[in-house]
Amino acid sequence: MTDTQKDTIVQSTNNMFESLRDAIIMSTLVVFFFLASFRQVLVVLVTIPLVYATTIALMWIMDIEFNVVTLTAIILALGLLLDDAVVVMENIERHYRELHDEIHKAVYNGTKEIMFADLSGTITTMIALSPMLFVGGYPQTIFQPLVATLLLALAASYVISITAVPLLSLKILTIKSPFVLKSEAFFEKITGGFSSAIADFFVRAVSLGAKKKSIALLYVAVLFLLFFTSVKGVMPTVGQELMPPMDTGGVRISITVDPNLPIEASKKVVEEANKIITKQGELLYLSSAIGSEAGVMSIGSGSSIDHISISATYVDRYKRKESIWQIERKLREALNKIKNVNSVDVVDYGATAIASLRANIDVTLYSDDVTKLQKAGDIVADAMQHTGGVVSVSRTWLASKRVYEFSIDEKKAAYYGLSNEEIAKQLQLFVRGAKAASFYLQNSADFGIRVWVDKKKRESIEEIKDYLVTTKRGKIPLRDMVKITMVQEPSLITREGLQYTLNVYGFREKAAISHIMANFDKAFAGKVLPDGVTMEQTGDIKQFKNSAGRMVGAIGFAVILILFTLIAMFNSVKISMMIVFSIPLTIIGASWMMLLMHYHTSMPAMMGFILLSGIIVNNAILLIHFALENMKEGYSTFEAMVESIKIRTRPVLMTAFATSAGMLPVALGSAIGLERLAPLGTVAIGGLIVGTFLTLLFIPLVFIWSVKPKEV
Repeated sequence: MTDTQKDTIVQSTNNMFESLRDAIIMSTLVVFFFLASFRQVLVVLVTIPLVYATTIALMWIMDIEFNVVTLTAIILALGLLLDDAVVVMENIERHYRELHDEIHKAVYNGTKEIMFADLSGTITTMIALSPMLFVGGYPQTIFQPLVATLLLALAASYVISITAVPLLSLKILTIKSPFVLKSEAFFEKITGGFSSAIADFFVRAVSLGAKKKSIALLYVAVLFLLFFTSVKGVMPTVGQELMPPMDTGGVRISITVDPNLPIEASKKVVEEANKIITKQGELLYLSSAIGSEAGVMSIGSGSSIDHISISATYVDRYKRKESIWQIERKLREALNKIKNVNSVDVVDYGATAIASLRANIDVTLYSDDVTKLQKAGDIVADAMQHTGGVVSVSRTWLASKRVYEFSIDEKKAAYYGLSNEEIAKQLQLFVRGAKAASFYLQNSADFGIRVWVDKKKRESIEEIKDYLVTTKRGKIPLRDMVKITMVQEPSLITREGLQYTLNVYGFREKAAISHIMANFDKAFAGKVLPDGVTMEQTGDIKQFKNSAGRMVGAIGFAVILILFTLIAMFNSVKISMMIVFSIPLTIIGASWMMLLMHYHTSMPAMMGFILLSGIIVNNAILLIHFALENMKEGYSTFEAMVESIKIRTRPVLMTAFATSAGMLPVALGSAIGLERLAPLGTVAIGGLIVGTFLTLLFIPLVFIWSVKPKEV
């Protein structure tokens, strides 16, 4: 491992821990805002390291390594552990402060009362995540470490919430410092009024909907309008991609020069290119290569001296003013001005989500005829250059290499007593020269002395035609028996099966691959490929469709598992369906949040939906479980749910906002490498916040309409 790679890893790790610190601070502030209690915040601060220590120990036992993905899971786990700890602690505090239970009784009753709802929420979240361990393909490879870490954190969180939190509450909640009590009373007037106002708002909104059908129909109409707009309007606008682009600081540059140039000219191009690259910013690494190393077997990378490959790594994005995509634009403009350059590709490391993908858009053309393939390549390349979102277009080869064909008049050659081999041998003396003598050097191999014809004559076709060939009948000009014609051939021959192939590549910056493909289809519309040429679309879009199918299957399977788990826990299909109803409500907030943050629907975004489906049901479980308990005590359905809203609104909002605050560093991609998973946090935050508010309105209404007292 190079020093540059080590520095990058260290910097990325430091950024991740800074993000975790920021997440803890923001989540703690949210908890304090809703609880206005220094003592409860202290319980949270003690609980966090306990859960993390347990999770890390379990990761060590399970041999799960620390990397960007697992560290992201640890940041995400903060919101999940707060969900468990805060719900238990808040319920203990309610029994202790509002119901005036003795502290031991408050701890026991508060924990016992919330234990089922806490367990249900933890299990449903774990059930929602578990399909990702077996979904297969690219999604499983990417997200299996993240999911495994989250599952360990969830298990640790639940155990700590029902053991350590009650024990800590026994000691910390009984602190009677006058300063602490007066400070909490002061903040409680502010935050308590805020929580009560929100609870009262939802009580009135639910009451109106329950009592007036017109209001209820209005609620439902607005909900369907929001849902339809989000699914049919926002989601297509957001677009789709396999993985979000990432500013790694690395740039890959591929330059194609005139294939007929000598190696010296290619070297000059490299020198000029390196100067341009160096001017764009502070470099950590720069490497250049002309063609492929002779004698080295490789797959897919064979090239001659007309292909130049350059790799450059700039300092990380926190140490430069411009993004890697801004640097790339300047490089393209400057490199294309270099003399003898035919084409330039400038793309960032990680331009494709999978290393085996050669480009974001990869159009493969097949034909038995190289000439037709060249024409088809021109058509496709022209369409791609007019495709919105594509910033760089290249091909695997161009028919630009000049080759001279010698046609020997065999009758004349026979008349002069020459064979084809003899003519070629004499011509070789003119073009390549001949060894005339050797220079002796003591204790070393002899130096060969070679005689050359002047370079200008060697490179002139006319001089070659006038070259005098020695025959039995004397010397005659080559032109008398040889016809020389110039043809253009591909600089590289590629095959697949028994057909010639030509790949046309297109690279993007940040545009959604679904939008790019739609633009390409428009640009290609009406164009006809030559007969015998077939076209295949590969690249990101092909892999996205495969991976998206797996992710959608995982989401559907997770919802079904959640439903059956809830049926087993509540012993009611109706209640379980009601809770699952909260999951689609998250799509509204998630889609609008992605639009706001300029993210696309991707594998991390879908992973966010899966995580969200497990988290959001916790709110519905809290509301419904408490309402069911109230109904057992003789409350009517309406009274039970209204009481549940009054009591549970604050913990529901608190856990939703605290979880969102904990995920904010992920959504912002605040650490190096975290951009890849930023849509996950964005979806979770948007879906959780909006879904929570919708849950507080629609779940109570559905409960009031559908649950009868005799069913409890």
